[in-house]
Amino acid sequence: MKKTMKRPSLTRYGVMLTAFLSALAALAVLSVFLTRERDEMDTSVLQKPAMATQIEYLAETMRQSVEAIASHPQTLACFEAGNSEACRTQAVNLYALNREATLYFVQEGQSADLLPGFLSGGTRRLVERAARQNSAASAATFSLAVSQPVLNPANQRLGFVVLEQGVPQLQTLFDTLPLPAAGAYAELLQSQGSESSVLMRRGNQAIKNSAPASMITLAGTPWKIAVWQNGTASFQAALPYLLAWILLSLVIAVFVMAIIMTLRNKVIDNLKIMATLINDMRQNKLRPDYPINLVEFESPMKTMLKIAHVQVGRQKEATTQAKLDHLSKVNNRRSFEEKQAELFKTLKDGWTHSLLILDIDNFKQINDTFGHEAGDQMIVAFGRALRENLRSSDFIARLGGDEFCVLFPYTPLERAQELCDRLRGNMPEMVELIPGVSHKLAWSGGLSEYSKSDSQENAALSRADAALLEAKRSGRNNTRIKAAA
Repeated sequence: MKKTMKRPSLTRYGVMLTAFLSALAALAVLSVFLTRERDEMDTSVLQKPAMATQIEYLAETMRQSVEAIASHPQTLACFEAGNSEACRTQAVNLYALNREATLYFVQEGQSADLLPGFLSGGTRRLVERAARQNSAASAATFSLAVSQPVLNPANQRLGFVVLEQGVPQLQTLFDTLPLPAAGAYAELLQSQGSESSVLMRRGNQAIKNSAPASMITLAGTPWKIAVWQNGTASFQAALPYLLAWILLSLVIAVFVMAIIMTLRNKVIDNLKIMATLINDMRQNKLRPDYPINLVEFESPMKTMLKIAHVQVGRQKEATTQAKLDHLSKVNNRRSFEEKQAELFKTLKDGWTHSLLILDIDNFKQINDTFGHEAGDQMIVAFGRALRENLRSSDFIARLGGDEFCVLFPYTPLERAQELCDRLRGNMPEMVELIPGVSHKLAWSGGLSEYSKSDSQENAALSRADAALLEAKRSGRNNTRIKAAA
């Protein structure tokens, strides 16, 4: 069985356009969302919280201080002389300036010698790592230690200056660290070589294994802040974009469907106008104007109007020809019957109409003597004489052969008699039938009128026919009258 394809429609095209525009809107919103999310993730790494800023500022201040101490002439002098007492004195003097920090001078090859006290485990490892790397380094637990090598003018390392300062506010700073969402989780990590240890924790630890971490590095320290966000937070972040897409899709749908419905109504209106034109063509009555409100319909409508005018013109011509007698150029019998029926209906309203039947005298003799061509010319001449000598409102018809009829609409019998007399007086006496042959134009007539009492339309025609017969019997070339009883 052959499957029938669905025919296209404006509504279906509107739905397809709405779906396409909604898909484009979805891609645009998704692109904005992903770009915004990436920017927010980058921002979360680059724009550190207040805690990170304060700790980095502390580390930078300590680094600048230890660099200044390591390059100080007195520090260099005590390391070059190897005078432990001078170094101790220098350390004590510097400690007096900043009692919150502990300063260590460690001579090269004597990392176990402590000035002025013993190194903590983290600080000791810091010194050992700095000795291997020959560069500045830092170590921390809840205190921060910063080391700086001491170099002579020959760029030879003489030892290290180590500055250690406690960070008692670290726990408070970490507790006030703003998390990106209620279900987020954060850790403060400390790197020790290739290993990392967790110093502090905050939030929902259960999401640690279900989401990637965003890392915040604290410059100048071995600390890092790791933050995890759950899927709910991502959904909450995406929810405004989803709602924006839904709203945008609704706006697109309303806008597209409004345009489609407006266009659909205009197309229907134009099709109705075209249907009206076709119907008017069938009735042979064209209107002055057929308004079109879409440019796309103007060209087809102009073509249809041209065809309509030609068609209606031809149809009117054919209708006129069908109602006329081809020889006499007056109405034929069928047209006479239609006109008589029309007038007969008005009798009940009190109108009066008259009719005259005419018959050419000696017409058979013309045919027999001069031939049918001459007889036809007599018919033509008689019809022309009737048209030229009667009123434009009078209805002239050829009933057949040499018999004609004239309807006088809305004319009483007395007035019709006057018109008959005037017609007889104005008719030509002679007509040329064929070259060189002329014949007298004479006719007999029977005049009557339509009456309310007539039960049939042809009653008046019968009375007029009887009057015509009487005129012929009385010698022809005269008119007899027979009024309604």
